[in-house]
Amino acid sequence: MKRSVYLCAMLITLLFVASCSDDDNMEIPTAETCDDGVMNGDETGVDCGGSLCEPCEDGMTVLGRRTDLFVTNNDNGNISKFSITGDSLVTLVTTTTAAEGIYYDASSDIVVQASRSALLLEAFSEVSTLMDGTVVTPSGTGSADLESPRELAVNGSTYVVADNGSNRFFVYEMNGTGFSLTNTVEVPFPVWGVAFKGDDLYAVVDTTGDLAVFYNFLSNATDGIVRPSKRVTIEGIVRTHGIVYDGSDDVMVLTDIGDAANTLDDGGFHVITDFSSKFDALSDGELLPVGMQVRVAGPSTLMGNPIDVAYDSETDAVYISEIGNGKVLGYTDIGSGGNLTPSFNKDLPSASSIYFSSDETDGNTGDSTTAKSTSLYVTSTANGNVSVYNANGMLTKTVITGSDSSEGIYYNAMNDAIIQASRSGMALEYYGSFAAVTDLANLVADFTGGSDLESPREIAVFGNKVVVSSNTENKFYVYEYNGSSINLLNTFDAGFNTWGITFMGNTLLAVVDSTSDLAVYEDFLATNITDGAITPTKRITVDGIVRTHGVDYSEADDVLVMTDIGDAADANTDGGFQVTQDFSTKLGAIENGGALALSEQTRVAGSLTQMGNPIDVAYDHNTKTVFIAEIGNGKVLGFSDALNANGNIAPAVSNDLASAASLYLYNN
Repeated sequence: MKRSVYLCAMLITLLFVASCSDDDNMEIPTAETCDDGVMNGDETGVDCGGSLCEPCEDGMTVLGRRTDLFVTNNDNGNISKFSITGDSLVTLVTTTTAAEGIYYDASSDIVVQASRSALLLEAFSEVSTLMDGTVVTPSGTGSADLESPRELAVNGSTYVVADNGSNRFFVYEMNGTGFSLTNTVEVPFPVWGVAFKGDDLYAVVDTTGDLAVFYNFLSNATDGIVRPSKRVTIEGIVRTHGIVYDGSDDVMVLTDIGDAANTLDDGGFHVITDFSSKFDALSDGELLPVGMQVRVAGPSTLMGNPIDVAYDSETDAVYISEIGNGKVLGYTDIGSGGNLTPSFNKDLPSASSIYFSSDETDGNTGDSTTAKSTSLYVTSTANGNVSVYNANGMLTKTVITGSDSSEGIYYNAMNDAIIQASRSGMALEYYGSFAAVTDLANLVADFTGGSDLESPREIAVFGNKVVVSSNTENKFYVYEYNGSSINLLNTFDAGFNTWGITFMGNTLLAVVDSTSDLAVYEDFLATNITDGAITPTKRITVDGIVRTHGVDYSEADDVLVMTDIGDAADANTDGGFQVTQDFSTKLGAIENGGALALSEQTRVAGSLTQMGNPIDVAYDHNTKTVFIAEIGNGKVLGFSDALNANGNIAPAVSNDLASAASLYLYNN
């Protein structure tokens, strides 16, 4: 609930007017009756018993809302405390020479920052009583464990430091005198900003526009590597750094520093309202469309390198520590975003981390995510039915579609819609309101794309773009869809036999049919905009595979799975699949034309596997299960403990499904 600061202030002042003046007829002052008018930078607001007192020249004061903005500094380690309501600044001079990551506990009147010079956490007590220019020494510290601390997230007495020197989370427990290290968590990506939402830890993926979440982080934190529960791309962000979440408004704000070399004018931030429903609906590896966000960017914003962000849910204000231009900025009346001029603009060279504190907003971390689900959607070339399985591989329903044969499928949870490629209609089909459809129901497509395709085999979706591989003509078709239509954007000649495709972020991975090769197209949708022949960024050979068809990639686990159908003439006994962990690192080390060695992978194949022609594959990173569409033996198979599976092993799940063709795993 938004509060009127000055109406409350007037009521409070009425109660104490006798103690403020001897003149019973004196007008009760507000901010407007002070000599210099509204607060504009000349005031000297100070804390008065947890509220803010604004002195007027007649000696009277108006009580206002406490709005403390704490900012660290990468140049001198000082802590700047701005009062937004009071338009004042108190600088606390610390013994550290550079700091990043800050938090204020109003109940204990303690501010904590991560020292980049001493490489430890340090706490300062009785902050509200300190005057401008006070030299402060820590009342408590942690051990010097850190390498390059960037940001700080707090849950109760637990403090998590994101350290991008070694890409680790240092987890501390605060006690009465300092901080005790409880865990050192290795993170499989570059880290920077972190924030808690309930017990879930959200972390930006530095050098990208991605956002990762670690569900129930404190329960799962352990020494060694911990992989995220989910990783998605935030469309429109070039490179993210700062992050803040507010549970009362259910708002997430992320900063975009743009090109790191440009520190002057290409920065911005994104506001995501109704964050929980939007983020929770996304499956691992998906994209949050920019149309579901509000972006603030442009020359008037004065943002070049917005390194961190804070949010006031009472006024819907966003505050930015702008290290590129050396400023602390604030934005109100954000509306639909755009090139906004900041309403709060203070110079602060080397401003780094920022934290907003008020009585109304402290502790607004919200709730952990509970709406988690997993479903496996499988097509058939025999009848066009869609079979739906749960996380354990149990069939939950079969839906009869308008297609007589289909291959390539995707489920969009935000729209509750199935998109599949019909091999009978040679078009993409869209079926909405799919979750409520009952077993054995007959569905008619809400709408379809044009009958452009010749032999659709697989589809890959990124945002509202659908890529279809059509293998007799060796082409990729790119479509755009919304709630009412599917429109063809581009047709590309791959120059090789196409089949399975999947996205790895904005990179398209495509198997080269009749070989064991994998083609890699970096920034596929942005780079390829003109119809015609396209060339992959690189093409590599995957050792151990005879002939590949299916491919899937997990952003959360950084795992690639590819199928091997072996000899196409043997549809019953010679199939298998291969798993590559830490795939992005291994792929980056392979030159164009090089090979991914079998020693870098694990292979499952043999008579017990029931694989003869594994035409498609999906990987569940939560249960570490590989699901296979086995068209040769007419089955949907599941192999548990897939990261440790090797050799001739029996599947944990084996369901009969004639002509099982393609599958998609939705896992949010």
